[in-house]
Amino acid sequence: MHQRNPFLAPSANFLPQLAQAVDKERENPALIWVGRVLNSHTMPDIEELAQEQAGDDKSQYMPWLNALSEGAFLQGEAHLGERAFIQTARACATPKQFSLLVEAFDEHAKEHPYAPTGFNLLADHVDDSPDSLEDWIAAIEYFYDWLAQNNRKSPGLAQMLEYLSCCVEAQKSLPHKEALIHVLTDMLDQYGFEG
Repeated sequence: MHQRNPFLAPSANFLPQLAQAVDKERENPALIWVGRVLNSHTMPDIEELAQEQAGDDKSQYMPWLNALSEGAFLQGEAHLGERAFIQTARACATPKQFSLLVEAFDEHAKEHPYAPTGFNLLADHVDDSPDSLEDWIAAIEYFYDWLAQNNRKSPGLAQMLEYLSCCVEAQKSLPHKEALIHVLTDMLDQYGFEG
């Protein structure tokens, strides 16, 4: 007589548990994103990372959870490994910054599938400058906002990072170090952006 493998046979609780999981997904759309990604990529604990990023401000937990969940969905397409995902999230001051950056990484991967990843490109520029990753991210966010306010199309991550590298070079000629975002503001006000 053939016996069923107990590891393949669903337990008596399986269907009720599955129904509860489906109901939870319907209640929280962020879980849908997480569920889709869990089977295909190594990723951090999104809920734990959202709590970490929200800190004491409990009202920021859901915005962070949504941004991280959407980022996890794009993680594979953006060629963003687990360490890079976590490092990017921790360097972002807001969920908006994180979403913006992951979308930029994703677009870069689509436009340049055989080039270094968007994260690696950003990391190389940060390594070659005295400014922190947080400073670069704030400047990238400002750059995107400036482009939107001036009805300009985004030039792509690589070209944007090159412009920011010019700002880093301009910092060197200043009598005292200014924040990258301030140098960027001055450069955009004086020279604009052709791209």
